[in-house]
Amino acid sequence: AIGASSAEAKARRILYGLGFDPQMQTQPTKKFSGGWRMRISLARALFIEPTLLMLDEPTNHLDLNAVIWLDDYLTRWKKTLLVVSHDQDFLNSVCEEILHIEDLKLISYKGNYDSFKKAEATKMKQQQKAWEKQEKRLRELKRSGQSKAKATEAVKKSKREPGARAAKKKQNQAVAAGTAAAETTELVKRPREYTVKLHFTEVAELSRPVMEVNRVHFRYSPKHPVIFDEIDFGIDMDSRICVVGPNGAGKSTLLKLLTGEVEPTRGDVRRNPRLRMGIYNQHFVDRLPMTKTPVEHLRDRFQDEDYQSVRNRLGKYGLEGHAHEVVMRDLSGGQKARVVFVELSLQRPHVLLLDEPTNNLDIETIDALIDAMNEFNGGIVVVTHDQRLIENCDCSLWVVEKQAVTKWEAGFEDYKETLLREMEETIEKENQARKERNEMAAQARAEKLAKLAAKVKK
Repeated sequence: AIGASSAEAKARRILYGLGFDPQMQTQPTKKFSGGWRMRISLARALFIEPTLLMLDEPTNHLDLNAVIWLDDYLTRWKKTLLVVSHDQDFLNSVCEEILHIEDLKLISYKGNYDSFKKAEATKMKQQQKAWEKQEKRLRELKRSGQSKAKATEAVKKSKREPGARAAKKKQNQAVAAGTAAAETTELVKRPREYTVKLHFTEVAELSRPVMEVNRVHFRYSPKHPVIFDEIDFGIDMDSRICVVGPNGAGKSTLLKLLTGEVEPTRGDVRRNPRLRMGIYNQHFVDRLPMTKTPVEHLRDRFQDEDYQSVRNRLGKYGLEGHAHEVVMRDLSGGQKARVVFVELSLQRPHVLLLDEPTNNLDIETIDALIDAMNEFNGGIVVVTHDQRLIENCDCSLWVVEKQAVTKWEAGFEDYKETLLREMEETIEKENQARKERNEMAAQARAEKLAKLAAKVKK
């Protein structure tokens, strides 16, 4: 059993790791938005330490700092953990076995996600060779005069392995006794690899500076706290920037200042007059016309594109053919995201401004997004919790905190280590301060009781 004082310390440690500052930790849950309530549910699951912990996309509602903390916390998890996630770095850190759904079956692969990808690639090559060998044999039999049905049956029979006769006899007996179902030998299916290809069109270079932020001060209103004070920087077409920082520090607000969605209270943001910006955030996904199909929407926006070229592009971006003619309101979050990425590509932007672009995307599409970002010849500013995207896109880290924007020179690994160390130090300080307050309160109560007891004796 866990004591009351240690239980409180444990709860506060988990909540702080997931982004709740000391003040937030004591607020009623009804005051939090849906995303924060998801964090509370996750904190509760971690706190009770169940024998089996099942997490479905646990990183979806978290910012980068919380993902780094959760990743570190779960690497020390002693009990059974079953997780569904599109975050490859997270899977590599916490998983020792991968369960993959293949042909309506659940196949187990030992090792982390990278090990699984290697094993799957080997298996795919073997299956391709087996299929090619089978097709060659079928063609030979058909050329010798056998019908398609007879050739297929002959190939099925030839697939029985040595020792299969005794096994078949046992199987027949089991089927006759009603204790097993009959097994049918099937032809090897042609392996179909799920591939997604994203592409951002190459654009002509703009003269520098493409975007310039000059001594910008910003707050949403006089009643709101200051978010930025005297920030200065420039963005060009060779910029590769990942914006990181604690929750609520102003990462999304920085993107809004760059796009012009909000204006500085002092200072200015200058943009090259020829600049085209490609903006991706949840607001843009939600703003898609819900009564139009993807094809209708894209052809209305880009009238130079014909029906087939739009469908081809949607297909390459991983949107299934049947979904091209389904109205937006009936599409999933991931399907809508693909429509927005096609729209971004057709806009031919000079600079991409992406706020959590991997939300609602599967692993293969995130890989395709990373490739597209690396091939793109324009500038990129991204806010993301996906560690693999940060590492593979060779982004400079810009930390937003304490009303400033500062470049982190030492790299992403150093940022993670520093963050975890600082979080641990802050938690320890909070615990120590709380312990001292409790001891002082207990001492005050004891002194009060002693005075009362002395009065009673008199």
